[in-house]
Amino acid sequence: MSLDFEGFVDHPNFLEFGLAGLFGLLQYDFEDTYSGRRRTSGDSGTILEFDFDGHFLKSQNYPGTVMARRFRTIEPRPFLSSLEVTTTNYGVTWQYVSDRIPTSFQFSHTDVRLDPLNDTEENGRQQNTLLRFETAYRFTDANVLSLAYERQTVTQSPYNLDYDFDDITLSHQLNFGSRKQFRLDSELDYYDQRGSFQVRRLRWRELMKVQHTETLRSRYRFEMIDRKQGNLSGVPPIDDTSYLVSATLDHKLYESLFTQLHGYVGSQDFDSGATIDRFGVEAGFDYRRTNPWGVLLGHYRIRYQEEDRQGIDVQTEVVDETHTFRDPEPVRLTNVGISTGSIFITADDRITVYQLGRDYNMLRLGDTIEIERIPTGRILNEQTVLIDYTYNLAGDFTRDTLSQDLGLRHDFAFGLSPYYQLRRQDQTVSPESEDEQGAFAEDITAHIFGTEFRRGALRLTAEYEDHDSTITPFEAIRLGADYAHRFKFGATATLKGRWTDIEYRERLAREITLLTVEGRYRHPVSQYLTLEAAVLYRSEDDSLSGDDDGVDVDVALQWIRRETEIRVDYEFGRIEDDFAKNENSALFVRVRRRF
Repeated sequence: MSLDFEGFVDHPNFLEFGLAGLFGLLQYDFEDTYSGRRRTSGDSGTILEFDFDGHFLKSQNYPGTVMARRFRTIEPRPFLSSLEVTTTNYGVTWQYVSDRIPTSFQFSHTDVRLDPLNDTEENGRQQNTLLRFETAYRFTDANVLSLAYERQTVTQSPYNLDYDFDDITLSHQLNFGSRKQFRLDSELDYYDQRGSFQVRRLRWRELMKVQHTETLRSRYRFEMIDRKQGNLSGVPPIDDTSYLVSATLDHKLYESLFTQLHGYVGSQDFDSGATIDRFGVEAGFDYRRTNPWGVLLGHYRIRYQEEDRQGIDVQTEVVDETHTFRDPEPVRLTNVGISTGSIFITADDRITVYQLGRDYNMLRLGDTIEIERIPTGRILNEQTVLIDYTYNLAGDFTRDTLSQDLGLRHDFAFGLSPYYQLRRQDQTVSPESEDEQGAFAEDITAHIFGTEFRRGALRLTAEYEDHDSTITPFEAIRLGADYAHRFKFGATATLKGRWTDIEYRERLAREITLLTVEGRYRHPVSQYLTLEAAVLYRSEDDSLSGDDDGVDVDVALQWIRRETEIRVDYEFGRIEDDFAKNENSALFVRVRRRF
């Protein structure tokens, strides 16, 4: 049963609000079969959801908003029981509307409870409290001084994540020149994080942009960072100061050619006495040309970087290294000499923390670390994650890297798009390291040949990659098909298929073959009745970690007429690997009546 109200206090311009509440009963029974053993669970209780949204003094120069919400959702998970997610959120926002001194204040608290229907899984909870204040003073439209302060508190269980931070930023924007073609952005930022992860950072940044002509512009950057940070891995705190100066030149020739030149020099000094000096230059060309057969696209980038490391052994930390998981290929961390106990993986929201053995596995290949997601874990295919870790730089060395990236593609008018990509990296380290924790040179020559065909709702892809590397060479074949169709009677259907075969050579003799097929169907049976269904099939053969085979089915039937809603959901999941066979099923029945 749900109740909705709308109203105001004294006058709509003083306080206007909307209030809705949902009340009901909940009961569920769940069963699964794991390694031949049948397990059951269940629960009953009440449902309470609400949504309050109020606007006060909205006709004044200092309007505000208050809100309080709680809502519950059931989120299906491939090959796992569904997750009951209860989110409670409340907060207030206030503004001072002024051309001269615009100001805003925001406070919010979010509490998310994660309850798997299978009682053998641990419940989770994520809490985030945010306080943010922003103000600015406009001397003129071209001269603005700004101040921002933010405080956040983050906790998560059962992974014992608990930290809070303060972040204060003072910035200044200045446009100058006869045509205001120069822009200077200055920023001074102080960040202090305490708790599970200790970070203290002071950053000074200057960025100037110059518009020389309609087709030529340049950018200049100076940055100084002084920081001290550590984590739960037991690694001593890392204290360093870094400097970076860079310049970029962009040029656009008609609509066909875009050219970019970039150069930088930087230095990083550690309290231990170690130093790292970096120098790099890069040139890039992007080409686009329309011809009678379609469109020709091309790009070429060449980059040279020199890194000179001097001093005693030092441990440094990488924060927020971005990787995207694409089955069945693992992701490889950028650096070597990594402390595996320091690896910390989160979703890109920086709230959800992933767990080794449950969400991902690690594999050490000589001096490198590869990470692969577990199909029954919480990391989804095509998901981007953030990875933190510490690594050791041992001994004095100089590393020179020359990398090139070439790509050609032609989009024919009839839907065919063949393409070719070349990635080449030539790297030298002197003197060569004999220590596993040192720096290693990696030479790469990767050729990718592929084609894509589109015709209406049909999309076919085929790709072959020959990745020659001194560390992890492999060959890969990737095939894909996507099709969507809308029937005359209103139903829609989509079908996706992926087949990938990867064969690793030399030091790692491993072959992975993955087949996934996913289908979705939605059918409006009548004016009031709708049927939805989704099926996912996965089969993987891995010569190293073993094979797995699974299917996941979700079916929903929904009937809505006037103020009454009845929804029935059924889900079934089964996945089997070399160690166990896991099956689970659940049936949801929901009845809602609005009064």
